[in-house]
Amino acid sequence: MSKAKQKQLKKKGSIRRYMEFVKPYKKQILLTVFVGIIKFSIPLGLPLLYKYIIDNLLDNQTVPLAERSKELAYLIGAGFFVFLVIKPPLEYIRQYLAQWSASKILFDVRNRLFDHVQKLSLRFYSNTKTGEVISRIINDVEQTKDFVVTGLMNLWLDMITILIAIAIMWTIDPKLTLVAIIPLPFYALAVKFFYGRLRSLTRDRSAALAELQGHLTERVNGMAVIRSFALEPHEN
Repeated sequence: MSKAKQKQLKKKGSIRRYMEFVKPYKKQILLTVFVGIIKFSIPLGLPLLYKYIIDNLLDNQTVPLAERSKELAYLIGAGFFVFLVIKPPLEYIRQYLAQWSASKILFDVRNRLFDHVQKLSLRFYSNTKTGEVISRIINDVEQTKDFVVTGLMNLWLDMITILIAIAIMWTIDPKLTLVAIIPLPFYALAVKFFYGRLRSLTRDRSAALAELQGHLTERVNGMAVIRSFALEPHEN
């Protein structure tokens, strides 16, 4: 089996294991996506509102001006109500649910990881820096938060938002819609290319951060020895 195939299988296994921590909170994640769809659908309806105002109010001379002005005032009032009263609470609820779900998942992961750490052999601790272990529990687990917020929530939310936007654009002008979505495949290829590169760099960053934290932990714990032998310039 090639190394690329092994890495791919390992990645799938890691995602599958991580999803075990996600399953208890799938209702909250789905609710977060649902609230986000409502929130992001509000500004997507503006083009339809503009179209109605221009076609039925501004350019429609068959309806008396007073009646058109009254309807326009109602539409403006409704728009202010939606954007100032309804939209902010929806954004607050979406952010709260997203952060709550992600924090709960991180809490469960760290609990499981700490339980595992306590079962490791003393030989492991003699060959591993304390700071590296702490970095894995704190920093590496924290980075998985992006998988929850971006991968499980924002990714689906963005895809659904794009589909809603395309549907609205299609009702206004199908030809311009086709022109507008031409770059989307190139965008998807670019995301796939740079995401692979970014994933590799993220692993390197995690390893470097663990090494740095291990180095600092050893130096801070041994500060009395460093000061006793005047090794500050060497350590700097």
